[in-house]
Amino acid sequence: MNSLRVTALVDNTTHFEGPILAENGISLLLESPELDFSVLVDTGITGRSLLNNAEVLGVDLSKVRYVFLTHNHYDHTGGLLRLLIHVKTNPLVIAHPEVFSPKYAILPSLGLNELTYTGPPYSLEDLRGRAEVILSRDPVPIARDIMTTGEIPRKNNFEAVRGFYKVKEGEFVVDELPDDQALVVRMTDGLVVLLGCGHSGVVNTIERAISLTGEDKIKAVIGGFHLIDATDDRIDRTVEALKKYDLEMLIPMHCTGFRARSKLASQFEDNFKELYAGESIKISSR
Repeated sequence: MNSLRVTALVDNTTHFEGPILAENGISLLLESPELDFSVLVDTGITGRSLLNNAEVLGVDLSKVRYVFLTHNHYDHTGGLLRLLIHVKTNPLVIAHPEVFSPKYAILPSLGLNELTYTGPPYSLEDLRGRAEVILSRDPVPIARDIMTTGEIPRKNNFEAVRGFYKVKEGEFVVDELPDDQALVVRMTDGLVVLLGCGHSGVVNTIERAISLTGEDKIKAVIGGFHLIDATDDRIDRTVEALKKYDLEMLIPMHCTGFRARSKLASQFEDNFKELYAGESIKISSR
């Protein structure tokens, strides 16, 4: 692929003073002149911002042929049903089998002081007749140059997952979030990696993309890095690990957090980019 346009239809923040709405969550629209369809990564928390912002921006959501849900959490899956009711085009929804499982969190650092349900506000059954659904732990090819990562191996011990729980075979257990996946786009001169929250760890995710494709050049990493409640040590180790990839663009969004964004901005300088709800960025091969 030679050219890719990524539009933030949902993010926690917007810099527009007009009708663009922000809400907790993320939704990224992928378009390319080489494709006659678009791909949507996540849907935000309510679907209201997604639909409103698409209308304001003149985005035709009926061209969304694939919706990829990066993981179970409601701020990524919550808007899907409202989207499907709106478009009525039966897109293909791709997700991990655990996306529709009962999952919970206790995260005092983020204001969740008691057990809180984290999954989508609808069931898999609610999607029947509105979308085709592929639930896979393995990578799923969407187009010649676009694929999901499938489950991401956890190789870096500083990228730990904490505070999440699930029900498994009648037992209440710690959830390592195996459903957390990312999308990989192969450009002619490197990879673009798009994350929802990056619970698997942004570095683990990049390593998974490299392993799957055999391509070691990373052009851009876009999305949530989930460093909002990370220790300074984890942030520092993440920054040092990212430096080895010679990134052209680093675009942290959503749950990355101010401390981590500030550190990344200072370390990556011109390669650090910002992308907020209502904004687009074009990525082209050289």
